Amino acid sequence: MKIALVIFDWAGTLVDFGCRAPLTAFHDAFARAGLPITEEVARGPMGAHKRDHVREILAGAEVANRVRTALGREPDETLVDEIYRDFASRLPALLPAHAAPIPGAVEMLRWLRERGIRIGSTTGYTRAMMDSLEPGARAAGIDPELVICADEVPQSRPAPWACFRIAERLGVYPMARCVKVGDTPADMAEGRNAAMHCVGVSESGNEVGASREALAAMSDEERARRIRLAEDRLRGAGAEAVLRSVAELPGWIESAEG
Repeated sequence: MKIALVIFDWAGTLVDFGCRAPLTAFHDAFARAGLPITEEVARGPMGAHKRDHVREILAGAEVANRVRTALGREPDETLVDEIYRDFASRLPALLPAHAAPIPGAVEMLRWLRERGIRIGSTTGYTRAMMDSLEPGARAAGIDPELVICADEVPQSRPAPWACFRIAERLGVYPMARCVKVGDTPADMAEGRNAAMHCVGVSESGNEVGASREALAAMSDEERARRIRLAEDRLRGAGAEAVLRSVAELPGWIESAEG
């Protein structure tokens, strides 16, 4: 199998170790709506279009019950719109500070380019959000050829349309020669629905959910436990391999190509 195209996620995969920027914005938006949520709840749907992310949180039994009892209203589309608008207004200001590449990501992308492997990216961010994140990331060396945002396709993850659009525009087929790399179950679902190989990343991503500093401060046992849980969740979502970070991708490709 010769890999022709790799399609990456952004936060927690190429940039923003620990996927911190969207977490902060979700916490703030739900708190301002009178619905404070835990980090676990905020991270649950990560990787989806951010409007869908809000909708999924509100659909959870505990949060939906608090909407009715504490706010005296329904967790309906009106509330989804209100919280999403607040989230979307907050996130762009946070993103430039979270554009730093995951360690080894720039070198990994260079390795792909040197071998003629095309590079694309999909994201749960909208184009307006990416316009805040992308300049700093590209200046630091994170430079995929094509980025498709959540609001640029009829349906975002787990639908495969963004991956298909990248493959079409870059002229790569069949999809069995393509790899989806991401840090969330939504990424794996997107790749599987596009009939791609799926590779998860654990240590830098949403499923571990810790900054580099917080991860380094953990005991060896806690760090290993968090990484193991992340690997299990990503494999359960369809990852055929789970790497600590994208820095390990060249080794996986060389092994897969045999």
